[in-house]
Amino acid sequence: MILRRLYSCWAIVSIAIFFCVFIIPLIICVPFRSMHRIALKMNYLWAICSTTLIFLPIKKEWKFKIDKKQQYIFCANHFSYLDIPAMGLTPVPFKFVGKSSLGKIPLFGFMYNRLHITVNRSSYRSRALSLQKAREELNHGFNLGFFPEGGIRLKEYPEMADFKDGAFKLSAENNVPIIPVTLPDNFFILNDDDLLNIRRKKCRIIYHTPIWPDRDCDDAARKLKDDVFRVIQAELIEVQSS
Repeated sequence: MILRRLYSCWAIVSIAIFFCVFIIPLIICVPFRSMHRIALKMNYLWAICSTTLIFLPIKKEWKFKIDKKQQYIFCANHFSYLDIPAMGLTPVPFKFVGKSSLGKIPLFGFMYNRLHITVNRSSYRSRALSLQKAREELNHGFNLGFFPEGGIRLKEYPEMADFKDGAFKLSAENNVPIIPVTLPDNFFILNDDDLLNIRRKKCRIIYHTPIWPDRDCDDAARKLKDDVFRVIQAELIEVQSS
């Protein structure tokens, strides 16, 4: 346990140090939309550097060949705070749609509020505004990333909470495919009940085949939501049973 605590402290300090290295160029870039793609690439480099420095084994599994000319919406399960940097390891840059409370963190919040899309899920007005901003980012050619459960709402691993509608409405409206992403290990690496108890285990990131909205379906968004949920949940159950 002592070694695990020491490792946890090393991991937190290392991630913070690399964040301080990257935050200055990020702050320079984020006020200008024309530089947002550069900022997103720096986010990717920060995630790589951080996980490398803490010796966290990463395994990415692609079940298809990604088309970098195609726009995507990424949707992943959310069981741990580690899910955010894990999704940051995705080599295709995208903007997160995430909770507004992250925007209150000093320095990080400045970057987060201007580069990504924040939402207060308890406010109807905030949800509507975030959906509109997400549409605008799609129109500007950006990919998007969601935790469609709306936060860490896990009751019992590996059962996900019900998905919110936003990502699937955007997909159906704009005919943008969704890539389901399964993060099966982060709950065991970093449980949100004990942030100073990080376990060094393999972190798998599983990218499933994109699911396109069914244009012939009367409720394409709901069908898409059900399909994406089914794919991620099936993978979680299969991994647990193996």
